[in-house]
Amino acid sequence: MEQLLMVAIKEEGLIPIVEESMVVIVGRRGCDMNFVAQRLLERLKAYPTMYEVSEEFVARMALMGNLGRTLRGDYKTLVAPLFPVIFIRGKLVGGLDQLIDIHVTGKLIPMLKEACAIWL
Repeated sequence: MEQLLMVAIKEEGLIPIVEESMVVIVGRRGCDMNFVAQRLLERLKAYPTMYEVSEEFVARMALMGNLGRTLRGDYKTLVAPLFPVIFIRGKLVGGLDQLIDIHVTGKLIPMLKEACAIWL
């Protein structure tokens, strides 16, 4: 799924945004989970760049992901695309659940410091 996501991000023209910004949130247009991720990062004084993708982009991601699973013979678990997606210093962190997980385990603040996204 990570490779598929990176191909789609490249097709959308987001690579320069992801590489040049300290923290980027890519999410569905109007999704409340984008704002949850944004608020968590802002509480830590990291101010992310927000990029909202269209429903067409989300549908294309779902189709590509599920087609790939079907071609591999995995008919049991069709999935929806993972949004929002968080990048820190060009590195894919993952979805909101991964962001919360690394925050709870104490890894988020050091990661943000290393990326020079916060100055604590």
